[in-house]
Amino acid sequence: MTSVEFIREKLFCDQYWFEKLTFEQIIEQAEAIHKQQIIDAFWSGDNSDCTSEQNIKEFAEKYYNETFKKK
Repeated sequence: MTSVEFIREKLFCDQYWFEKLTFEQIIEQAEAIHKQQIIDAFWSGDNSDCTSEQNIKEFAEKYYNETFKKK
């Protein structure tokens, strides 16, 4: 499920009202999904600059933070 699909599901179905989530909670959960999707995509790409699994994870985190984190 993408982050947008997650938001749509939470806002446009009865589950949202049942769970009594705030908009902020929905956005935080969607951002976590988005971050994981970006990191997963990085893992799936060309990682020839990385020397180990740990290095790939660090690169992916750094890329996400530099590209998507609010300044």
